[in-house]
Amino acid sequence: MEKIEIVHKPSLGYRIKKAIVAVALIAFGTTFEKVSKKDKVLIEELKDWKEGLVFSLGVLPAGPAITMRKEKGAVKYLGRGYKENPSLKLLFKNMDSAFLAFTGQMGNHTAFAQHRVLVHGSLVDGVMANRGMGIVQSFLLPGIVLKMIFKRPPKMTFRQLLIKANVYMMVGVWIVLNMFK
Repeated sequence: MEKIEIVHKPSLGYRIKKAIVAVALIAFGTTFEKVSKKDKVLIEELKDWKEGLVFSLGVLPAGPAITMRKEKGAVKYLGRGYKENPSLKLLFKNMDSAFLAFTGQMGNHTAFAQHRVLVHGSLVDGVMANRGMGIVQSFLLPGIVLKMIFKRPPKMTFRQLLIKANVYMMVGVWIVLNMFK
């Protein structure tokens, strides 16, 4: 009797979403690193995080992921995939949920509220990471999108607007520099 092997090939739409989410994750990770060194609100939020906390953001079942670590009061982007055995993983349940969050169609807080994200690790750390992600999201997305995804979009100071302008100018460079990290 012959053994029949079934090969599953993802649809073109799925592969496009996966590529977009993969690039968006790199942009998110590198922006998290840069903003965590400059923005007073995020620096204050990070004070409560455990030093050396390694956390990942990814997509189930086998989607793209990034890993970051809190060190010296800021976040360091470690690269793509799960590195250094993260103690906290924030995992989107599927590619569609991640796509909505990373293309500005849904805020990360809404994704958590709608149970589109799993927290693997300490729930306290997960909530703190979610707050940090919300701050970073406000630097990555334009104001018109923030008005749609936040109930009350954050009011940005002049300094924060300068940081946001820097993010917009540099995010493409950061993506290219960290693509193979």
